[in-house]
Amino acid sequence: MHMINFVILFFFFLEELGFLKIEDMMTKNLPILLICRGFYCLTYVLNYYKNRSGIPDGVNSLFTQKEVVYFTLKQVIVILFGTIYLPFAVFISFYSLMASGNYIKIQAENRENKYLVLLGKLINITSPLFGILWYTFISLDYYSIAAIGVSIGAFLHYGLKISLLSTEKLLEKYQRRRIAKIPKVLQYILLIFLIAFPSTVIIGTGVYKVQEKQTFMVTMRDDINLATDVYFAPGSFGAPRPVILIRTPYGKSGWAKDLYSPIYLLQDYHLVIQDLRGTYDSEGGNNFLLFINSYNDGVDTIEWLMNQSWCNKKIASAGVSALCLNQYYYAGMGPEGLLAQQLWFGTPEMFDHAIFQGSYHKSSVETWIKSTSPLNWEYQVDTLFSKTIPKNEILYNSTSLSIPIGPHYSNVSVYGIHVGGWYDHFLQGTLDGYVGYDDFGATRARGHQKLVMGPWTHGSIYGGQQGELLYPDNSNGFDLLLGWETEIFDEALLGIPADWTGARVAYYLMGDVDDDSEDWNYWRYAYDWPLDHIDDAWYFTADGGLSKTSAGLINKNYSYSYDPRYLVPNLGGQNQPFDLAGPMDQRSIESRSDVLVFETPTLTETVETVGRIWGNLFVSSNCTDTDFTIKLTDVYPDGRSMLVTDGSLTVRYRYNYTSEVLMSGNQNDVYELLIDCWSSAYSFAPGHKIRVVISSSNYPRFAANPNTGAPLARDYLTSYIANNTLIVGPLYNSSIILPRLVNMSSTHTIY
Repeated sequence: MHMINFVILFFFFLEELGFLKIEDMMTKNLPILLICRGFYCLTYVLNYYKNRSGIPDGVNSLFTQKEVVYFTLKQVIVILFGTIYLPFAVFISFYSLMASGNYIKIQAENRENKYLVLLGKLINITSPLFGILWYTFISLDYYSIAAIGVSIGAFLHYGLKISLLSTEKLLEKYQRRRIAKIPKVLQYILLIFLIAFPSTVIIGTGVYKVQEKQTFMVTMRDDINLATDVYFAPGSFGAPRPVILIRTPYGKSGWAKDLYSPIYLLQDYHLVIQDLRGTYDSEGGNNFLLFINSYNDGVDTIEWLMNQSWCNKKIASAGVSALCLNQYYYAGMGPEGLLAQQLWFGTPEMFDHAIFQGSYHKSSVETWIKSTSPLNWEYQVDTLFSKTIPKNEILYNSTSLSIPIGPHYSNVSVYGIHVGGWYDHFLQGTLDGYVGYDDFGATRARGHQKLVMGPWTHGSIYGGQQGELLYPDNSNGFDLLLGWETEIFDEALLGIPADWTGARVAYYLMGDVDDDSEDWNYWRYAYDWPLDHIDDAWYFTADGGLSKTSAGLINKNYSYSYDPRYLVPNLGGQNQPFDLAGPMDQRSIESRSDVLVFETPTLTETVETVGRIWGNLFVSSNCTDTDFTIKLTDVYPDGRSMLVTDGSLTVRYRYNYTSEVLMSGNQNDVYELLIDCWSSAYSFAPGHKIRVVISSSNYPRFAANPNTGAPLARDYLTSYIANNTLIVGPLYNSSIILPRLVNMSSTHTIY
C-alpha cells in the first residue's frame, strides 16, 4: 500500500510540474514521435540496407539478428521516453527529421537525383525552422523552442557525422561496439529499466492521475440544489470506495480542492466537495443564513452518498475553519454512514465562540460575512442583531451541540481528530469539541477522539512565525496531526485497528522563544483533556502588583474613563487571519490613561499554566452597561509585553447570553465578573514578568460598547463616557486565575 502511495505521489508530483498529462501524451507527444521516428527508421534502412557496397564477402546483412532486436528496442525506448514530456518528444522528432533529410540527400546523390537532393536539404533546413516558428507564434512553448535548439546541436555534433559514414565505416563502428562487451546481467537490467520506467510513468499517469470531476446538483429536503463535485480515487474507475466529504462556503473548485485532493485521493478514497447553501454554484436565495441549515444539508448529502454505487457506505468528513464548523452540526444528528471526522480550527458552539467571547466579536463576524456572502451580508448581520442577540436558542439550536434540540453531542458517533491553536479564533471551540465528543458522545465516539493543540494562529499548522514571535522548527505539527488522522481514518474506513491505549492529546507548551531551554517550546502528550489542575488566583495589589497570596492586601479603587470615541486598538491575539493575530507586543497601548497594568516582580523560577484562564474582577460603573477587557502578557527581559491570551465581557451578559441584566448606574454598587480568557499552555521563564492589563475596549476584535444599555447594533447614534472602576483588596479580591497542573505522572506520557 505504501509503495502504491509512493508511486501515485510521484505521478502527482510530475503532473504538477507539467511533465505528465495523459491527454497530451496520447494526442500530441506520441503521434509526432511515431510519424517522425518512423520516417527516420525508413530512411535509415533505405540508406544502409539497400547500399550494400562495402559489406565484406560472406556477410549477408549489415546487422546481426541480435543487433536488429537491439535496434528495434532502441526505437521503442526512444518513443517511450519522448512520450513522457513534450520537449522530449520535440527534441527526438526534430533530430529524427534532420537525420532523415540527410539520409535522403545521400541516397539521392548516389543516384544523381537532384530533386531528391533538394528534398533532403529542404527537410534538413526547414523542419527545425518550421518548429521554431510554430512554438513561437502558434503554440508558444519556450521549452520546446529550446528542445529544437538542442536537437540542432545534437544533429550537427553526432547525427550528421553518422549519416555521412560509408557502409564500411559504419560496419567497422558496429564491429568495434561488439568488442566492448557489457555483462549480460547489466544489459538486461538496463533494458528492463529503459523500457519499464517510461512505460510505468505513461500507464501510471493514465490510471493514477487526478480524475476529471463529475458535478451533481444534489437536492435537499426543501428542494434546494447544492452543487457537488465528485473526484474518483485514482485507479478505481468508479468502483466502491470510502468517501471523504468536504462542504465549503469558499467554492468547491478553490483551495479546498487543491488542499485535500493530494491528501485523500492518494489514500484511495473518493473525494466529494460541495458548495454550502447560498454560496457559489449552490442554490439558496437571498434570505438564507450561513450554517443555519448545515445540519439538515449535511444529513441529506450523506444520505445521497449512501445511495451512490461508488460509495461503499463508509464516509468521513474533513475541513478547516468554516469547513469544520458545519461538520459538527450534521454530526450532531448522527447520520448513518458517517464514521470519522477531521475537525481543524472550528467550534461546535457558533454563538459562544465565533460570535461572542463575553463580548461581540465584531471584526471576525462582520468582515467574514461580508467576504463570504457579499450579496446578502446585510441580511445576515441584521438577522444576527435583531433575532439572535441576546442568544436565541430557537434560532441557534442548529449551530450548537450543547442545546438538547436538534444537533446534540449525544448523537455523535464518529471517530475524530480535533486540531487547534493557542492563538486561534476558535481555540476554545476545538477543546470543547474534543471534550464533548469524547465525554458526551454516543458509545462509539467515546474514547475514540484525538486532540492536537499547537502554538498557532488560525490554520498555521506549520508553525514558525506566529504574530511577532518565531517558534522553533518543532512547532511544525503537520506530520503529527496527519499521522494521527491516518490512524483514525484507517480504522474507521478501512478496518485497520488503531492504538487508543496511549496518549490521545498532544499540546505544545509555549515559552520564551529567545531561550533554547528544554523546559518549554516542546510537545507534551497526555491521556485526556482537561488535565488535573489547581486554579491559582493571582491577586491585583494596591501598588500595581500581582500576588499569589491575599494576605496583606490593601483596599484600592482603580478608576478610569472609557470613551467609546477613543477606543483601545487591538494588537493581535486570537483573531481571524484578516486581522492582526497571534502574540504581539502590547507596550504601545499599555501607557494609555484608560488602561490599568499589574505585574509580578521579575520571576526567579518558572511559572507554568495549562488550562482555562479566567479574570475574576470586582467592578463598578456609572453606566448601566459597559465592557471590561483583560489581557495576560509575558514581559520579556528586554521589555516586550507579548500577548498570551485575552478576554472581554459585556456586563449585561455577566450571567448568561440568553438574558440581559443591566447595572444600576450607581458607582456604590459592586459587581463580580468572571471574564473567560479561554485556554493556554504557557511557561513564564525566570527573568520574565507576568503582566495583566485591564481596560474597557479592544477594538475591532470586540465591538465598542456605547455604555447606554441600548440594544446591541451595528451602529450607535448615542454613547456615554463611562467612569469604570476596578476594586482590589481584602474585601473584593480581584484576580486572574491561572491553572497549575498536578499529578503530571498520571496524566502525561513522555516520548
